[in-house]
Amino acid sequence: MHKVISDEQRKQLNISSDETVCYRHVYIKCGQLILSMADNWYVPSRLTDEMNNLLNTTNIPFGKIVAPLRFRRHTLTSQLLWEPLTDDWEMKSFASLHTMYDGNKCLIFPYKILEHKAILYTDDIPFSLVTETYTRELFDLPDKRLNSKEAWVHD
Repeated sequence: MHKVISDEQRKQLNISSDETVCYRHVYIKCGQLILSMADNWYVPSRLTDEMNNLLNTTNIPFGKIVAPLRFRRHTLTSQLLWEPLTDDWEMKSFASLHTMYDGNKCLIFPYKILEHKAILYTDDIPFSLVTETYTRELFDLPDKRLNSKEAWVHD
């Protein structure tokens, strides 16, 4: 998978139209659950040769590889991709709200629920753009407390 960088993204990275940009797509998983997906565009000329080599040859997380840069992250946007209630939910009949639930009275979540876009800087120079998309599988994580005697029970 490869996503071409847009002119707007090039502006955000403060690079020319002919500057090389690399792309990396990763899944953040817990077991078989995909918790989030990340699209990452970065300027290899602003990283060390060792960092570029690791990014090209391993699955080590981007943040871990570039940590020696002591970067700072600036959030551009944080957007809910889904809302459990519509804007006018209080004006609707109770029966119409049931469309948000499955047959077991469980709330139906779309696959993608939250998106963050951020830019990473080192010494006030942008070197990476990231889009992180979080999935409903975050809500499927097992609660280990349920297997203990200390589990909370709600009826």
